[in-house]
Amino acid sequence: MSGSPLLQERGWGCGKTTNMKYILILSTILLCSCSNAFINHKLKAEKIGACSNEVTPIKMISNINGERYEFEYCLEEGFDEKNYTVERKGDSLMVNFPASTKQTALYKIIIDIDAKPAYRIISLGGRTLNIRPAERL
Repeated sequence: MSGSPLLQERGWGCGKTTNMKYILILSTILLCSCSNAFINHKLKAEKIGACSNEVTPIKMISNINGERYEFEYCLEEGFDEKNYTVERKGDSLMVNFPASTKQTALYKIIIDIDAKPAYRIISLGGRTLNIRPAERL
């Protein structure tokens, strides 16, 4: 048997089988520690007036902390900023707002989203956007 006699005496074999076990254990630990999927989100809503049929553009700002989306959306009057959901479906994020049963008002929505792994499609209340990385010049 090859290796240090001191290691062999303490039960730390240096054979190929033992080394493969250590490599397998280390690989498993590294693989498991690299799969920390998350979605962090925060929403601000400001009532700005009456609803209209005009579709306004969605503004996206991307930085190291994720993406910020700014858009206008008709929601129930008295909308609570905690009353929405964000869920992942494959490489897509779905941002859903409650269906309005009462009188609606136009709100300016600002939602900050940070997610891992990266998403390629986001649906903001039914409006779908394809997200792609910035192109280098």
